[in-house]
Amino acid sequence: MKRAVQRLFAVLLSLLLLVSPAYALSVDQALELLEEDYLREIPVQAYEAESLDELTALLGDPYTEYMTQQEYQAFLSGVESTVDTVGIGVTVYLTEAGLLVDQVINGGPAQQAGLAPGDLITAIGGISCAPASDSHLALLSGPQGSTVVLTVLRAGAVRTVRVVRQAIYIPNTQFLMLEDGIGYISCQSFGSDTGRLLEEGLSQYDGQVQTWLLDLRSNPGGYTDSALAAIGAFSGPGYYLFLRDKTGQSAPYAYLGSSYTDSPVILLIDGNTASAAEILAAGLRDQDRAVLIGTRTYGKGVAQLIRDETTDPGYFDGDALKITFAGFYSEKGNTSDQIGVLPTLLLDEPAAEAVALALCATPGQHVEEGWLKLQLAGQTLYLDARQTAERTLSALFSALPPSAQVWVSQQDGSWQESSVADAAILLEVDYASRFFSDLSQSPYALEVNTLGTYGLVLGAGAGRFYPEGQLTRAEACALFSRLLSLSYSGPSRFSDVPEGAWYAQDVNAMAALGLVRGVGGGQFAPSSTLTQQEFLTILARVAQMLNFHIADYAQQLSGLAGTQLSQIPALVSFSSWAREGVALLAWSGENVLGQPDATMLHCQLDELSPTSPILREEAAACIYQVLSVTGILTV
Repeated sequence: MKRAVQRLFAVLLSLLLLVSPAYALSVDQALELLEEDYLREIPVQAYEAESLDELTALLGDPYTEYMTQQEYQAFLSGVESTVDTVGIGVTVYLTEAGLLVDQVINGGPAQQAGLAPGDLITAIGGISCAPASDSHLALLSGPQGSTVVLTVLRAGAVRTVRVVRQAIYIPNTQFLMLEDGIGYISCQSFGSDTGRLLEEGLSQYDGQVQTWLLDLRSNPGGYTDSALAAIGAFSGPGYYLFLRDKTGQSAPYAYLGSSYTDSPVILLIDGNTASAAEILAAGLRDQDRAVLIGTRTYGKGVAQLIRDETTDPGYFDGDALKITFAGFYSEKGNTSDQIGVLPTLLLDEPAAEAVALALCATPGQHVEEGWLKLQLAGQTLYLDARQTAERTLSALFSALPPSAQVWVSQQDGSWQESSVADAAILLEVDYASRFFSDLSQSPYALEVNTLGTYGLVLGAGAGRFYPEGQLTRAEACALFSRLLSLSYSGPSRFSDVPEGAWYAQDVNAMAALGLVRGVGGGQFAPSSTLTQQEFLTILARVAQMLNFHIADYAQQLSGLAGTQLSQIPALVSFSSWAREGVALLAWSGENVLGQPDATMLHCQLDELSPTSPILREEAAACIYQVLSVTGILTV
């Protein structure tokens, strides 16, 4: 991007801290509190934990953690900090080797001490940061004038750097007017005033703007109310968020202000777009108000509460327990937890930024030959192919899904509707297609190629998908694990799933969430072929995890499993344990998501063959239906 819109630096803020070995809270007390508030089921192994470290590790939740008195005080200080803060003035990425410095504030304390982008912080105050986690970040903050000692690796050399913390002020939201009517908004975090800043900026510049370019890359989140205000500033008043606790109670959150703009919106996101920033991205997605360009977001869709000596006297002595107690869900009932928010156009940097800028173009009254018009995610966008770099055009065409609506301008100023491939030929664009080469005879080519475009399914080599191949239980776990962006670091849960097996992490991650189960005797049978009813049962559980409206409907169906469901002719051939899940997938679209005739099956209900093997193309088609019917994937 032009020098004037170089990414604006954000001050490193942290809400999490390193755990020290000194505990005031006992393990039994912690378990008691978790039983009251923790969002998910507590693993049986957690009740045998001998320390708080072991207990929180067994939960498998990076956001539930114990804080000592010192850590809790620093946590509270971080929470109160908004735009004005005390720190060293860097942004970092979390890596297995430590904190990787991404950006350094010009003139800030880190720059004065000699830190530079690309430096790897391996220890803070002598405490190792490998592997890095959110809990390591807060040690970079502290009292103004205090010194933090960093161990830094640069070009293979280790050195010690002393940085004096200073008060730093950088607006979290800034506006820049670019040429050609592009309004660029850099939103680096959601402070208490972000909503107001957005509303004021949109009101001030909207008359000059043809397209808004909203940059949420590396935005770690912040205040939920500010994210709601941001959605409202682009979409008007409405209910844009639900907070749902372990009891299934859902509290709606509304924005009651006025809309300031109806201009097209392009949203830049990446893997570090998180929390409140994901709320904004999902909100604009659900409203069909933005085209999202970049990579899948971080995937933090849960909220935490604090238990301390004010809430539980006698349990704490200045320390605290932070507990994940609820999930955030978008207007359509979708979660961003684990799965994140999927982009409309999947592109890595720097292609994402270049494509976003190119799609901000505005044609004149008389369109000349060589323009491209796209309809994506409810937005109409234009691009002047003559003025766009070849590599940018190639990246765009590679990212376009097969269902994208495309037009190419003609000599007489008219628009010719085209397929992605034909448009590339007309504009003489050479690009690497993400479509699979062996789907010409598949009835599910669109569905499979769409998932392939977004990297949600993988082929079997040489650009082939092998659509009629059968899925094993291990392969199905790998498919879902990739979709949900799961990870797992604990011991294997099954005797026939060796820890070194290629599928071990996927199987164990799915099992940890209750999405798959074993076959008995502590075994999983990873090489066994999966039947249609087995696959659809797993898919139904995944659908409930992704959308709380579907989860609520499942509760309604559960009372029918042994009575009415068994009397439906299309379900009679299914095992009793599969009927509820199959019915859920068949009927949720119409009954709870408001889409008549929408199904999450690959065919009509009465066409299913319960005990037949599920084919790869059929599995992909069902997953596509879930994502499209719920609105998680929009094109």
